[in-house]
Amino acid sequence: MNWRDAVEEVAKYAPAVATALGGPAVGGAAAGASLMVTSALGIENDPAALVAATQDPAKRAELVRLNNEHRQALEAMRLEAEKAAAAEQTARLTETQRTMRAELEHEGWFKSGWRPALGWVFAFSLGTLSAVMAYTIAIDPTVVGDPEFTGMLIWLFVTMGAALGINVRQRTVDKALERGQQPRTFMDAIKTR
Repeated sequence: MNWRDAVEEVAKYAPAVATALGGPAVGGAAAGASLMVTSALGIENDPAALVAATQDPAKRAELVRLNNEHRQALEAMRLEAEKAAAAEQTARLTETQRTMRAELEHEGWFKSGWRPALGWVFAFSLGTLSAVMAYTIAIDPTVVGDPEFTGMLIWLFVTMGAALGINVRQRTVDKALERGQQPRTFMDAIKTR
């Protein structure tokens, strides 16, 4: 059993204590709250011992008294823990953003070369496939009547056209961004006329 497991039972009698115990564990705030409560109750600093103490009427009454008398201190502990957790999360996100910016600003052949390299390999593959199909048609013109061959030929032209269209569109966007302009879509062009 851990402290978060004990929170549900403790919350029935001492909600402020339960909130402090179940808060973020950053900076030892939950550990500090558990030590404060268990020492005041005179029990072992263990979640199972605290849950067992809620079954003892005298300990339960002491727990309620602690809750009422130390509500502000417990709330302050919880708020400090949440503040520390938020600061830790902010620091982690800041570091992640710094790393991402450094990666984006780095202009190396490995980063900027993979897309053109892949494009050339793809273009070479499609070109080779086109040459093989043209050679096949030259050797045996009846192959054009074969549905599988025709389907492959259609697939080849559609793929080449799609790749060309994507490349042209991306190159247009890249040029516009280099000039500091926001790329315009076809729909934007229609709206302005």
